[in-house]
Amino acid sequence: MRAIVHLAKKSGLVSLAEIAKQEHLSLAYLERIFALLKKANIVTSFKGTNGGYALARKAEQIKVSEIIQALEGSLYELKCGACHVGGCSVNRVWNRLYDQINKTLNSISLKSLIK
Repeated sequence: MRAIVHLAKKSGLVSLAEIAKQEHLSLAYLERIFALLKKANIVTSFKGTNGGYALARKAEQIKVSEIIQALEGSLYELKCGACHVGGCSVNRVWNRLYDQINKTLNSISLKSLIK
C-alpha cells in the first residue's frame, strides 16, 4: 500500500527503484506486486530510459478494495467452518462482517490516502 501511495503522490512516471529506495522496500518484491497491479489495471508501465510506472486511472477512481483484491485475492471473505448450513446464525455474523469490511474498503479511495 505504501508503494502505490508513493506512486499516487508523484506526477509523471516513477521507477520501481525510486519507490524501493524511498519506501525501504525490496525491488524484487515491488516488481512482483506491480505486475499484479498492472494486471488489475491499477497501474500502467512504460519501458525505456525514462520509463516507469504511473496510475492507470485517477487516484479518486481507485478504491483500496481493488488494491487489496489485486494483491491478496478475496482476503476478507469469511465462512463458517463448523457447519455447512448457509442460514445458521454464525454464518450470518460472518456475512455481516464481510459486508462491512467491503463497504469500508470500497469507500476509501487512493486519493484519500495521499492527503
